Amino acid sequence: MSKRQIPVRHSSLWIFPLALVMNTALPRVANAEEDPSAQETAAARALAVDGLKLAKAGQCREAVDKLERAEKIRHSAMVLAKLGECYVSTGKLVQGTEALRKMLREPLPPDASAALTQAYEHAPALIQEAKASIAGITITLAGGDSGKVTLTVDGTEVPATVLGVELPVDPGEHVVEVTGAAYLKSTNRAKLAAGEKQAIQIELKPNPEAALQAKAADEPPVAPGPRADSAGSGSRSRFPSRPPIDSGAQPVANSGSGKTLAFISYGVGALGIGAGVLFGRSAMQDKDVLDGQCPNKVCPPEQQDRLNSAKTKGIVATAGFGVGAAGIVLGTILLATGGSSSSSSAAASAAPPTRTLFRPRAAIGFNSVQIGADF
Repeated sequence: MSKRQIPVRHSSLWIFPLALVMNTALPRVANAEEDPSAQETAAARALAVDGLKLAKAGQCREAVDKLERAEKIRHSAMVLAKLGECYVSTGKLVQGTEALRKMLREPLPPDASAALTQAYEHAPALIQEAKASIAGITITLAGGDSGKVTLTVDGTEVPATVLGVELPVDPGEHVVEVTGAAYLKSTNRAKLAAGEKQAIQIELKPNPEAALQAKAADEPPVAPGPRADSAGSGSRSRFPSRPPIDSGAQPVANSGSGKTLAFISYGVGALGIGAGVLFGRSAMQDKDVLDGQCPNKVCPPEQQDRLNSAKTKGIVATAGFGVGAAGIVLGTILLATGGSSSSSSAAASAAPPTRTLFRPRAAIGFNSVQIGADF
């Protein structure tokens, strides 16, 4: 829907040069040391000059920002008049007419310039012309307490006192929203043409969660029942009391988990022994080669790498046999004790060192590798 544009007459406000207008619009700055607000006044004058130039060129959308900031820093009837005209020109009819009315409530200064005098004379006609295009909505609530809700129109909060009263708005689409702790959020949209009046009724629906929370807050706390061991009460608990827990008792592990650990230990032992056998055989093969290459048990320099490799394999074989023997011994203990964690710990701590049961050994010389074990 196209908005009706209110034409703004610029010619009547620009009879005199812009410099003369601004000299009467804002007070002069004589000296920064004499006037503590000199910097603010200078900033307001600069913004006002830029805004008035843009407005004179018909660029009201760009001029509004500068005019608003200038008016906020230092009030000027001339700036307020041009700001009101730009508001109306850009479709902000409510803001524009209110700005012009605010200017008219101020008495015209006795030494007012011709431009400011003509702005005062032109404002009533512009207000009357824009007023015919201002739309209006009347908001009412049903099914709730208006004092417990927040009302917003286009995201701006408005007081509850506007309920049931026509609220002036610009032509176009508007969003009315009602929120409250005790009610569900309600939203209504209204699209109004120029000068159109419309009534909007919003139904307040209770929030179930808020009702449950309020009910829970009002209920008194439940008193605890009598204790079974209360002295002189003579009452007994509905449930039998639990026997005291002996803090010194040690938990007994599940026998199934003990067997699982035993099998894992056997697997580790088998892998260790397998690794010992594999590296042992490889070391023996290297020994056979060295016997042929090292006459009189003296190896030439080119066979030094093979000799070192044979020694390393012998050490790895010894370690593999040790790990394998430990895994088999531990698995046997776990399986024999039925999986008790305390028994397995005691057996593990009381068991003699692994080397007394099965002690692998490897002897590697410059021209020999020997692998064996003691039981």
